[in-house]
Amino acid sequence: YKNMVYESLEGDTRLTLKEIIPVRLLKNDFYNKIQEAYNNNATKEELRLLLGKGRAKKGIFEGDLIEGELEIGQISSMINKNQSALDIINEIITEFNLERKLLSNISF
Repeated sequence: YKNMVYESLEGDTRLTLKEIIPVRLLKNDFYNKIQEAYNNNATKEELRLLLGKGRAKKGIFEGDLIEGELEIGQISSMINKNQSALDIINEIITEFNLERKLLSNISF
């Protein structure tokens, strides 16, 4: 799953299943089945049957990258490395300090 996130590009996630429960999914075989159902004008009940029970658990907790529901945020295409929370915070602080220094050198 981690590699799928690192390799995802802008547009590789889609908000779908709005009729049941809106969810943003990373594209996989399950997502493609949902899109096919939409293309065939599936009813709300048909979408619910396709989703089934435990689909999120299958994808998120059991790691089924093919048939699982891979819920993810739109920002995922910007994640390209594995970092600890501490590393992320330190990076934000460093960038902030750099920008603050650049702004302090601007005269109005």
